[in-house]
Amino acid sequence: AETMDQMPNLRCISRVGVGIDSIDLVAAEKRGITILNTPDEPVIAVAELTLTMILALLRRLPRVNSLTCSRKWQRVTGSLLLGKTAGLIGLGRIGRRVAELLNAFGAEVIGVDPYADEAWAQRQGVLLRDLPGLLGEADIVSIHASTSAEHPVTLGAGELSRMKQGSWLVNLSRGDMVDDVALKEALDTGHLAGAGLDVFPEEPYRGCLCDSDRVILTPHQATLTKETREAMETHAVQNLVGFLRSNG
Repeated sequence: AETMDQMPNLRCISRVGVGIDSIDLVAAEKRGITILNTPDEPVIAVAELTLTMILALLRRLPRVNSLTCSRKWQRVTGSLLLGKTAGLIGLGRIGRRVAELLNAFGAEVIGVDPYADEAWAQRQGVLLRDLPGLLGEADIVSIHASTSAEHPVTLGAGELSRMKQGSWLVNLSRGDMVDDVALKEALDTGHLAGAGLDVFPEEPYRGCLCDSDRVILTPHQATLTKETREAMETHAVQNLVGFLRSNG
C-alpha cells in the first residue's frame, strides 16, 4: 500500500509469474489497480524441475555425485519411479502437468485439491484423496498448492510423521508450507529418505536443511529457463499493452 501511495497514477501491475501474494490486493482493489500475471508460461519449467528432483532423489544422485567427485568409486543403490505412488498436493496447472509426466513413467498418481477437476482426474487415472490419506499412501509427496486462507497447506511435524517410512518430499510451491526444522528431524531420523526444495520459509535460505546430505536445494529458480523467462516477460508486457489499449 505504501508503494502504491507513491504512484497515484498507477493503474495496472503486470506480474512476471504466477503468484500475486506479494501484492497488497486489498490496497490495489481500493485504488482500482488491475492485477495481471502470467500463469501458463511457468508450468512446463516447474513440472520438469519437479520430475528432475524426484528422479534424482530416487537414484540418490547427490550422494553418487559427491562420492564420485571425491574419487570414491562406490555404487549406490537407488529406486525406480515405475510402480511408485506419487501424491500431489494441488492439482492446478502445474500439478496436472506433473501428474501427466509421472504417468508416463509408470507411477500411480493420487492427489488432493479442494477444487479438483474430477473429470480430468478420471481421464488421467488420478485418484483423489484427502490430505491425511494421501500422506499415508504416497511414496513421494510433491506440493503444488497455491496460497489459500480458506484451504491452507502446512506440513509440520505431525503431517510429516504421517508420511510413509522411507518416503520422499518435494516442494516447489511456497516455502512456508513446510516446516524446515521438522523436515530436518524427519530426515535425520530416517523417517523420510530425502527431500527436494526450491522454496523456503526465508530466502535467501541458510537454515538447517543446508546441513543435510539427504536434500536437493535450489534457490527458488524453478521457472529459470531461457525459454520460460522470455515467454513470461513477453506475456507480461503484452498484458500491459492489452490493458492500455482496452482502457485508453
